[in-house]
Amino acid sequence: MKNTRVVLLAGLLASALSYGQAGGPPPGHPGFGPRGGFIGQGEHGFGGHPGKVVTGAPYSATATSQSTQTLADGNTISHTNTSQISRDSFGRTYERQTISAGPLAQHGPTTLIFISDPVAGVSYTLNEGTKVATKRAIRTPPAGGARPDGGNGPRGRAHGPDSANRSESSLGSQNMNGVTAEGKKITHTIPAGQMGNAQPITSTIETWYSPDLQVVVQSTRIDPRLGTSSYNLTNIQRSEPAATLFQVPSDYTVQDAPSRPNFRGGPPPPPQD
Repeated sequence: MKNTRVVLLAGLLASALSYGQAGGPPPGHPGFGPRGGFIGQGEHGFGGHPGKVVTGAPYSATATSQSTQTLADGNTISHTNTSQISRDSFGRTYERQTISAGPLAQHGPTTLIFISDPVAGVSYTLNEGTKVATKRAIRTPPAGGARPDGGNGPRGRAHGPDSANRSESSLGSQNMNGVTAEGKKITHTIPAGQMGNAQPITSTIETWYSPDLQVVVQSTRIDPRLGTSSYNLTNIQRSEPAATLFQVPSDYTVQDAPSRPNFRGGPPPPPQD
């Protein structure tokens, strides 16, 4: 039973990390955020267009997510996550990350590798400690990119009743970490009294997106409720990564992931403002 729970947790994490193959989200907290989504990492999971596969734009990079939350007594909680990520010309993706907190790290840091292969229609979660690769089928997104919930979930909030309290502005374009990126700033204000707050609460998200790579290069969220979070893609290499990255090594045991409930079409989306 214990092994099954670990495999299931790894599978859920893999699903969150492979959510949104192309874009990048406004970040929350490294790891699983307050609303269940995994932040940042421009491509592997980290927001953008669920299920979209980007081909013809290979790259490798280092993705770093950081967050700092200040408590009422002045104490601070800080986290930093670093991943090595790659994508080949066929849209296959690779991420290697060491998990140092949460259920998967209860007996010490655990290094996981996440491989998504849209060509074969499968994804894998590799545990370097146990030499086990957990396999699951990649769900095909609905035709036309429609959301399973018809657009009424978190991603539809821009058209909801609070859209009047949300503003968006362009920051232009600039060279960032070796690629051309387009900037956007979103400001969201919760009016006084809407959630019991005495004063308005204003949060901002600044995102720099590379149209060439179709990934977020840098993103920062400032929210007085959650603190400050950032995501940064560095050491960007535009060459084709080694094909072996997207293959399960021969010394791993491959097993199918256990079935799990389908929560309205998949894992929760990354945090949105």
